[in-house]
Amino acid sequence: MRLPGPRPWWAAVTLGAVLVIFGACLVNGLAWIGQPFSGFLFLENGIVVSIGRAQWTHPRYRSVPFARVFAVDGKPVAGGPEIHAYLRAAGFGKEVTYAFSKGGQTFRVGLAPRPFAVGDFLELFLPLLGVGLLMVLVSAAFLARRPDAPEVRALFAVSVSVGLTFITGPDEYAPYWFTPVFFLSLCAIPPAFLHLALTYPPRRAVTWRPPVVHAALYAPFLALGAALLWSMPKPNWFLPLLYTVYLFTANAVLLYVGSLVLGLIDGVRPREPVVVALAGVVGSLLVIVSILVAYPLLRLPISPVWLVSPVLLLPVLEGIAFLRFPRPMIPANGSPP
Repeated sequence: MRLPGPRPWWAAVTLGAVLVIFGACLVNGLAWIGQPFSGFLFLENGIVVSIGRAQWTHPRYRSVPFARVFAVDGKPVAGGPEIHAYLRAAGFGKEVTYAFSKGGQTFRVGLAPRPFAVGDFLELFLPLLGVGLLMVLVSAAFLARRPDAPEVRALFAVSVSVGLTFITGPDEYAPYWFTPVFFLSLCAIPPAFLHLALTYPPRRAVTWRPPVVHAALYAPFLALGAALLWSMPKPNWFLPLLYTVYLFTANAVLLYVGSLVLGLIDGVRPREPVVVALAGVVGSLLVIVSILVAYPLLRLPISPVWLVSPVLLLPVLEGIAFLRFPRPMIPANGSPP
């Protein structure tokens, strides 16, 4: 029987910080209810996101995602805070005309502000907040059981980066308190998956890596997060950098999947935990990949309920694979031991 090692202090500090951020984002999300709402969500720099509800659609919706609001009722606005301030002052009933720019073209859409409803909060913000917090808590529970296992530490890094991205997601639509946390967490997802791919399944030929090797993975991606923050007022820079992060994330996940599949091909023993881990990563991300592939054909906004809920399978099944079964090993020569 393997006894857990000493509890890592950094995990407790991280968990405490996540809980504080979650509390603030929950309170700010609840504060949306009853406030004048434009009918679409936008970042601090005024760029509209594709998250939304089917009830919000209007004839020109397909042109709106990733367009930037640069004027409201003919008055130039610098970004999200000014747009929200104008809506609060305008109140309900009167139609507001939004001027958008996208791909060098401009267009206008007129919508009357309406109250942000309880149903809007439950469908949009609660899934992001709830799934994000559960991901961190589940991985923290596994880490408490096996704090010495490199793969469990890597899973905690993945869960914290993804979880914080979800938790601070509603804040990205206002009041923008945690914008740096959101983008740094988003940029930490690719190296966290690379970290996981380097540690699981383990190979006999590479039994130990200094922690500094894994830490070095995160440095360039945190620099990318800083570049994203710098480029926010410049959409021509911001959107390509954001798409670059998405591309890195997809490739990092594929590398982890490839690591698991290659382990099975190379004769890993026992095979069961690797199969469970593979089911966890593929099952949790299949819906997201399907949505991204079909996105050009979608005529409706993307609901977070379908986008983020399956991701909770990732820490659950990966943690079960890491703790429930004996630790697998790939022999150095690629043949079964």
